[in-house]
Parts: sequence; C-alpha cells; structure tokens
Amino acid sequence: MLAPFAIFFVGFFIYPFFYAFYLSLFASRMGVSHFVGFGNYLLAFKDGSFWSSIVTVAKYGVLQLFTMLLLALLLALFLDSPIVKGKAAFRLIYFLPYAVPGVIAALMWGFLYSPQLNPAIQLLSIFNHGKTVNPLSPESLLPSIVNIVLWEWTGYNMTLYFAGLTSLPLELFDAAKIDGCNEIQTAIRIKIPLLRPIIIFTWILSIIGAFQLFNEPFILSSVTTVPANFTPNMYIYNMAFAYSNFNYSATLSFFLAFVTLAASLIFLYVTSGEQRRERRANAGPGRR
Repeated sequence: MLAPFAIFFVGFFIYPFFYAFYLSLFASRMGVSHFVGFGNYLLAFKDGSFWSSIVTVAKYGVLQLFTMLLLALLLALFLDSPIVKGKAAFRLIYFLPYAVPGVIAALMWGFLYSPQLNPAIQLLSIFNHGKTVNPLSPESLLPSIVNIVLWEWTGYNMTLYFAGLTSLPLELFDAAKIDGCNEIQTAIRIKIPLLRPIIIFTWILSIIGAFQLFNEPFILSSVTTVPANFTPNMYIYNMAFAYSNFNYSATLSFFLAFVTLAASLIFLYVTSGEQRRERRANAGPGRR
C-alpha cells in the first residue's frame, strides 16, 4: 500500500536531493567537471550577491510576517465573536484569494500597480502633490510584493486560526463570562494563549515561505526592473538557467536550506524559552 507513495517520494525528493548535493561538490571549467569538495560552499559563504538577497528576504519577512499573521489573528477572533453574522460567507470571502494561483495573482497585481492602467494610482498621484505614485518603482517594490503576499495568504492563516478557535472548549468561555470577562479580555487572556501552538506553527511555515519567495518578484520582472539577486531563489534560478552554472546553483540551494533551517530553529528556541519562563513563573518560588 505504501509502494506508490514510496516510489514518487524517492523519485521526486530523495533522488533529486542527493543528486543536487552531488552536483554541489563539483565545478565546471571549460566544459569539464572537476571535484572541488566543499569549495563551492566556501565560495557561497563569501558571495555578497547571495547575502544581499538574504537581507532582502529578511526585510520582507519582518514586514510580511508580522502584518499577515496579526491581521489573520484579528480576523479569526472577529469571526469567532458572537456579534458576527454570516460567518461562513465571510470565511469564504477571506479565503478566496488563496485559491488564486500565485502566478495569476502576481500578474493581476502587476496590472493593478500600473499607473497607466489603474485610475486609483492616478488619483493617488493627485493627492501626492502631482508626483507620480509608482508601486513598481525600486523603492516601493518590496512593500508592493508584501501587499500581494498579504492578499494571497492572510485568509489561509485566518482559516487555521479560526479552526483552532472552534476546537476550544466552550466551558472556558462560559467560566470567563461568569467571572465578568468581556470579549476582548476573553480573546487576550484565553483564546490567544490557547492558540499558541497553532500560532507558532504558522510562524514556522511563514518563515520558510519568506525565504522561498520567488513567484511574485519573478513575474513582476516582466513589467518592471527586478534585480537578478532580489531573492535567493531568483539568484539561484538565474545562476542555473542564465549562466548554466548548475553546480554552484545546487550549492546555493543547500546553503539557502541551511539558512532557512537556522532561522526556524532560532525561532523555535526563542519561543520555547519563553514557554519555559512562563511555566517557571506560574509554578511559583516553591515549585519547579
């Protein structure tokens, strides 16, 4: 019964993984491959263009993760409140952007960001003292990409949070009402702490997704100027298919995986440390 899954898993994950690692140990000179061991990794460690792309996605991650997950949490708490009617319709509306493929969404927003095609952009230019507002300009490109990803993924994370909220025991909320808690106090003191495992889970997925950013800037490069090393994946893609340096691109792929894993582990270590401190504080001075 496991054979079909095992065949595809080995063929499309395990084999490419080890083959990419094998390629990363070689370098091509004059069309001839030479074994260089971990020389490519040392070269990647000193590659300023690669680290510049890492800095870019780090800035993108700070802007996107905090905004997206906070907005998703607020929407989930809002839908879980008793004042909202027609929750199923709102959930569908918020979730619909996630159903749009990323490439289509980037193309759509590329047109929406065009000052020549979008009257709203022209109107903003009027309020900007006549200065042209161009969301695709070099200084506005990163926030524009953040906006696209927010539109795509906020509803997905909201759905995860809302599912977690609906699984919480109702007895806790009844007890909170008896104690005199209003909806805001219940959300802050009960709902959000109990959602902590799901929140950490979405943070990990979002950190991984931030370092994997590719579709949006790559698609927007057809309508505006996007540096070849804007993101690590774009740099890896161009290294492989523009310069035909597959050995070094395989090395950069593994290096990016190391950076992503390190960022995820650091986040887990920080959050687990906070949990340990909270448990010690709640245990009191006489208990451990």
